[in-house]
Amino acid sequence: MYRISATIRITLGLACLAVSVLLAAGTVGLLPDTRAATMNGRRSLCESIALNCSLLASRGEVPNIEASLHALTKRNPDILSAAVRSGGGELLAEVGDHVTHWRGTQGEVSTETCMYVPITAGDQPWGTVEVRFAALSRPGLLGLVQTPFAKLAVFFGVSCVVVFFFYLKKMLQHLDPSKVIPDRVRAALDTLAEGLLVLDRDERIVLANQAFAKHVGQPAHQLQGTHVAKLPWSQPDENADARQLPWIKAIRDGAAQTGVMLGLKPNESDERMFIVNSSPILCDDGKCRGVLASFGDVTLLEKNKEELVSMLEVLKKSREEIRLQNEELQVLATRDPLTSCLNRRSFLSQFETHWANAGRYAYPLSCVMLDIDHFKLVNDQHGHSVGDQVLQKVAVVLRATVRDGDVVCRYGGEEFCILLPHLDKDGARLAGERYRKAVAAIRMPNLAVTVSVGVSAMSLGARSLQELLDQADKSLYIAKRTGRNRVVGWDEVPDNVEIDDAKVSRSRPVLEPDAQTAIPFSAVTALISALSYRDSATAEHSRRVADLCVATANGLMSLSDAYVLEMAALLHDIGKIGVPDSILLKAGPLTAEEWKTMHVHDRMGVEIIRSTFASDKLAEIIINHHATYNGSCQSDLPHGEKIPLGARILTIADSYDAIVSDRVYRKGRSQAAAFAELRRCAGKQFDPDLVERFIETVKARDQSRAAAVPAVSKQTALRIGLEIERLAHSLDNHDISGLSALAGRLKATATKSGVAAIADLAARLEQSAVEDPDLATLITITSELMALCRSTQMAYLRDDEPVDEPHEPSIEFEDIEEAVDELASIIETPDERCPELLAVG
Repeated sequence: MYRISATIRITLGLACLAVSVLLAAGTVGLLPDTRAATMNGRRSLCESIALNCSLLASRGEVPNIEASLHALTKRNPDILSAAVRSGGGELLAEVGDHVTHWRGTQGEVSTETCMYVPITAGDQPWGTVEVRFAALSRPGLLGLVQTPFAKLAVFFGVSCVVVFFFYLKKMLQHLDPSKVIPDRVRAALDTLAEGLLVLDRDERIVLANQAFAKHVGQPAHQLQGTHVAKLPWSQPDENADARQLPWIKAIRDGAAQTGVMLGLKPNESDERMFIVNSSPILCDDGKCRGVLASFGDVTLLEKNKEELVSMLEVLKKSREEIRLQNEELQVLATRDPLTSCLNRRSFLSQFETHWANAGRYAYPLSCVMLDIDHFKLVNDQHGHSVGDQVLQKVAVVLRATVRDGDVVCRYGGEEFCILLPHLDKDGARLAGERYRKAVAAIRMPNLAVTVSVGVSAMSLGARSLQELLDQADKSLYIAKRTGRNRVVGWDEVPDNVEIDDAKVSRSRPVLEPDAQTAIPFSAVTALISALSYRDSATAEHSRRVADLCVATANGLMSLSDAYVLEMAALLHDIGKIGVPDSILLKAGPLTAEEWKTMHVHDRMGVEIIRSTFASDKLAEIIINHHATYNGSCQSDLPHGEKIPLGARILTIADSYDAIVSDRVYRKGRSQAAAFAELRRCAGKQFDPDLVERFIETVKARDQSRAAAVPAVSKQTALRIGLEIERLAHSLDNHDISGLSALAGRLKATATKSGVAAIADLAARLEQSAVEDPDLATLITITSELMALCRSTQMAYLRDDEPVDEPHEPSIEFEDIEEAVDELASIIETPDERCPELLAVG
């Protein structure tokens, strides 16, 4: 059932009261009597007619009486008919159908419609004037309504309804409904932090609390009665329908509307954002009487959200830049910085894949080794800068000459190795000839560049990739011994030709079974990756030691033996995986007990290597690399020349890198101090010949490297970049616990690498993620970390920046006699072991 509003009920009541007052005034005679006035007027008119007719009759102008009647009735539309009757009853003059209108009258009695006035002529009755008037009102209720008083009452009543309705509607807007609300309730509403509105069905504000008034910037009493739509609302969607505002939907649907975002701009300089919840106010019969709406101010949250979105966009962009730079660094990490060819370990990784695929799918695979002729003479006569130019030009020519899919590597100082998938020995020999001619076409001022080339293929009997490399290297040796600037295949090497390799003269070699045992490079890489995850500093140390070992072994052993030595150098500290963190990561010198635990890692490493690789030679190098040259270290280890050559080289390289590298508890010593320490312990702990060779190798490397190097290594920059990329990914996924763990790991990595700025920021990030995980703070610190990381990485990505990777030493022994002369000049007699160096190592 429809319920009449209070405004209409009050309006009708007031109108009825007003009409009643009007009727009462008419009843007591306070209003003019129009009916009596009309009757008096009619009587006066009839008397005027009678007087006029009487004058005319007395003068005997009877014919003029009818003309006078016509004139009078014409001017008065209420007269239906009129007549003058003589005393005898004869009609002397008539206007209208008087007979018909006059029929039914009551003789000489006048009424409101029939007027009878006598006429005299002198003192004698002469006749009568009869006038028929229209009735003052119709008979019945319709006539009553049409009376002037009734019309006045109706007009007055309708006018009161209209006037009172609009007046009350306007005035009721300014009534304060809060006056009927108890003070304690009103005070409770005003203490709410959320804005609150009570709206009627017409969306007008019935009640507003202080919080909403403050948001709008108007007093609460001024808002009462205001249509809520007049406030400057804005919706996030500019195309949204205004009929979808939450209070409208609540009234229309009779259901609560929650979580609607609306904006309100009370002035030009301020805009507020609200979360609006609207609930209908229902009567007992279920009809909606109004709406209760709450307005939660989320302006600050929205601004923070916008800032966070902006910061996240910047973070996303930075992360993408870091990712791209990491990809570039990954490429650079696999390349020789001088020649842009693959470095040795990246080449070996690809070689192993091709070797396995060639065996599985039965396609041919060949290998070509190239060595620049008289390269030592180039360095001695023209300087190392010219030598570097020669290496770069040769590399450019080789990369331009090989097929797509061929793999070009700078394998040693002036040695290049090219892997030729899907090409057998004959095709490989033709390719080698093509490379030789292309290099010979290089033109440099006062300098001719040629290469000697050795070729081998799987079809020539190699049982491992190390043996295939060894065959190509020995073929290269024959090419150099037989005149240089020529190509020699393994199948062209006569069986009776002696090859002096590592001071051992033997005919075409038949390798021992252990030498044929493959050491999968992928397995070595996996172990080094595990060590890097456990202790990145140790993994970096192992890589540096491996580079030093290979450079020192160049010309002293075959490529297969050099490969085994390189793997041994990479794995010599693999046992540290099993050392507890409290010892491995300790930021100070170790105690005697901790050193005992630390020494256990050697046995762990040997066990890991023996269980992983079936190579006695590999294990032998690692077991004996702690043996002292004078035999004073351990009685069960060999001494002097009985120590494997690889083990003697490894212990020198290991000790040198330990001396020059920084530790958390001490700074690394200078290169000169390290050389002095090695020479002091030569003959005691180290092979004196190899010490001098090692020193010359390092010096040659330093002459070839760029003048300056960045503060951190390329591997360190890449490792930090990858960790920051993972860190940003965790932040993007709001993984705060993962973020904290990654920040702690990054802090440890940066601390070990000596990058204090990144370590400090990582520590701040870790602390913030644990104590106060505010997203904006976390994003800010992560962005700063990314900026530092980008600046660190850019040292390796700009063309004008120096590179950190050392060039391989450019030492070449033209023949075995020259090698013997070089070694003889640096031999010293050992006397006692060097405990200081052992402690440093």
